[in-house]
Amino acid sequence: MPDSRWHRKFWTEQGDQFVTLAEYDAVLNTVSTSRSRGFTKWRRPAASEVLVLVMASHSLQERVALLEHTWSDVDMQRLYLVDDWLSTAPQERQWRPQTPSSNSAGSFGMESNYWDAQSRQLEFMQKHPNVKSLGFPVPNWVVLADDDTFIHVDALLDFIAGHDPEVPALFGYILSDAHVLGYDYPCGGAGMLLSFAAYDVLAPRLLADCPLLAFNDLTLGFCAHSQSVPVVHHPGMHCAPDVNRAMRTGENLLDIQKGIAVHRLIGFQSFIELVGTLDMLKGQVRALLQRRCLLAARSGDDSEPLDSRRFFWSVEAFEDAVSACRGHAPRVPTENPTTSNLHLDFFFFGGGLPVAGYHKDRSVPLLAEPALRAARWPEWMEQLRHLKDCTLESESFEMFDGESPQCKSLGEAKRSHKSLSERKETVSWKASWRSTVPRLSRLQVEATGYEALAANAEVDALKVKESFEALEANRRPEEKESEDTRRHSSTKSWLEELKSFGKKLKALKWRSPGRRWIFVDFSPSSTFLNVFESLRILRGLSNLYHDVSTRSVYLEDVRGPVDLGAERPPPLALAYEYFDLNVEQAAGLWLNGVALQRILRCRPLQHPIKLDPEAHANDWEKEEDRLALMWHNAIAVDIFRALRFCGVVLLHTPSMVPHALSYLPYSTYRRSHPPSVATSMSIGNIASRTGAQKHFRHILE
Repeated sequence: MPDSRWHRKFWTEQGDQFVTLAEYDAVLNTVSTSRSRGFTKWRRPAASEVLVLVMASHSLQERVALLEHTWSDVDMQRLYLVDDWLSTAPQERQWRPQTPSSNSAGSFGMESNYWDAQSRQLEFMQKHPNVKSLGFPVPNWVVLADDDTFIHVDALLDFIAGHDPEVPALFGYILSDAHVLGYDYPCGGAGMLLSFAAYDVLAPRLLADCPLLAFNDLTLGFCAHSQSVPVVHHPGMHCAPDVNRAMRTGENLLDIQKGIAVHRLIGFQSFIELVGTLDMLKGQVRALLQRRCLLAARSGDDSEPLDSRRFFWSVEAFEDAVSACRGHAPRVPTENPTTSNLHLDFFFFGGGLPVAGYHKDRSVPLLAEPALRAARWPEWMEQLRHLKDCTLESESFEMFDGESPQCKSLGEAKRSHKSLSERKETVSWKASWRSTVPRLSRLQVEATGYEALAANAEVDALKVKESFEALEANRRPEEKESEDTRRHSSTKSWLEELKSFGKKLKALKWRSPGRRWIFVDFSPSSTFLNVFESLRILRGLSNLYHDVSTRSVYLEDVRGPVDLGAERPPPLALAYEYFDLNVEQAAGLWLNGVALQRILRCRPLQHPIKLDPEAHANDWEKEEDRLALMWHNAIAVDIFRALRFCGVVLLHTPSMVPHALSYLPYSTYRRSHPPSVATSMSIGNIASRTGAQKHFRHILE
């Protein structure tokens, strides 16, 4: 265990605030401990090393039956802390206080047994202050959960494999900026994960030094801060069923491929479907290994590569897939330090706007709607000033009110223990602004048919045609010089604009295209990009591969096979993927250079756009709003299909959040939730471009 004096001093300085997983891991990586010499990181633990203490009640014991069903083949220790004996679980897995509490109904009008339940977990911990003396096989980790909390055991074991149980820590979905007693605390329903060292610190003090503060999670949060146990935000522990950050119909179960827990299972349309989806995703790895880890944008028999268009994978799980393809062998580090550098390109569709209805629902006095905001570089680019060893690769690029951006050491902006990017890696970047509207090509509109599009928007086909012609007329000023240019621009689409941008980059004769990343922003007036978190994710992906060449092996045939286990980087795209229907462009799109090089060689697409009746439902009141939503959804579908059919491996990225509303729960005054902002890569449909920046304290405090 780390020196207790150091541990208390460090986390006391942190105060009553949360830390992110990246910050927590960065701190521990700098600490040399006696335990670290014996702790084998990434040793996958057995499920029996985890004890789950479930807050349950007799009146809702059918929930326990559901949990027992999901854990039937898992050797995980669990104990249901009950008010009366349940018939839905073995009695040896139940614990009942000898003297049930007689609390009266609380101030919120809830039944008394609800308030009894809030103290039941704390009472159990107080009576069993040492986790190693509970009478169970010795657990290294303890999870406190509700009876309507789903725990994804595989994801939990993967997570704790990289963390030392002898280091005190409390992991959970941290509720912050909620003005409840003035400190950050974990959401109990999302599960509270304690290392046994944290359990041993907190359990003896509960209901004594740490009195009951109405709720068990408030009490544990207060106690953790008072004892200098770090409270760590884990975005994969869902406080509410927000497994649909696109705000569309149905839960997007891809969000929890690596998620640890989801609260309020009663809110799910089908709990069994959730479990089945996770099993299906596990099966994809087996199918991938059977096809020698080859992916290709084409269908075939069992001897052919796996069809990449049917490969649904998240960015968090991608490293696991690559590791499995390599037989879990450690990667050989590159000897060339310059290959650790990254280059970022930012491509803005300056004429792009979000769907206006989302913002009218959140109207704020004196705040202009996106359509009325000045076309300007977004405020989040200010973060580039704070990158260490940052280089701007554009002599004519000006921003920040005309002042040339100057990168500076991250240490000037943050406390030393938070300098996550303070490494030897350098970052270069440049940006391009196109004052044009992202749209479909005429070829695809005609292949789809005005009538089919009109049916979705409930308007006449003539209205759709007029609307599309208006989009075509919204050309860049430099394209309005001749009739030939006007005719040419009628074929321009978001994809052709991106190709035009890529051709200019190609002229640079890229080196290491796998370490070049392009962020495509479809609506700059309402998208926030977390540059620091993006760099962390992009660097992790880039470091999986050796990339020193100027020409990728994947360029001869854009639908040729991609080997995920090879040393050369594959064509990758990161976006929020909604089922197998569309990409949510509101949160932007990340492409690596290999993917862009493949897109440049992809032939023009002429597929019809198919809108799903439920996911792309369009019932807004005004005709102009329905047309705007229809084009928005059509582009979302087109981006998804273009990436798939051009042979790009699309990774679902839950931290690229398409709708800010999904991050507002449990945050007062409808403000951004700081832990969620700090751990997101991007957020779409924000009402205030400066709002997210204001709450992003981990960068600019």
